Amino acid sequence: MNENLYNLIESMLFFTDEQPLWDDIKKINFKKHGWWKKYHWTEKMEEDFIERMTERLKKEWQGIVDTKPTTEKKRRKIAEEFVANYGPVIRPLTIDDFMSVVPFSQLDEVMSKKEREKFDNWMFGQTRPLYGVYRWDLASYLKGYPVTD
Repeated sequence: MNENLYNLIESMLFFTDEQPLWDDIKKINFKKHGWWKKYHWTEKMEEDFIERMTERLKKEWQGIVDTKPTTEKKRRKIAEEFVANYGPVIRPLTIDDFMSVVPFSQLDEVMSKKEREKFDNWMFGQTRPLYGVYRWDLASYLKGYPVTD
């Protein structure tokens, strides 16, 4: 396997919940179809990885694609296709992904833009502190409960 491709996969696995150790990564049979399905991450982790891969493809494209991607749009498309084909399974958010008092900054760190927008719509009109949201409101949202305020 090409070194650039191996390093890319290694960094992708670092983003997963399982975060396999270097020795464990060396034992993965990358030729076996579906090897990536036993790893998990959130939509936000996937977003962050796509951003990093897009940037990385400026210099480390050999062995990943045939020709150098010259624009950010091309690099992003390659990153999105790579993740669509070999990305870990996206898991739903749980309350354990957040601190007990959930500041807005942590919502942004853990939720994708789409997830954050859905949550903000759900929270509309709810009582909340100035700096974030109550953990039990977030837990109710993640469990799919209706608004109770």
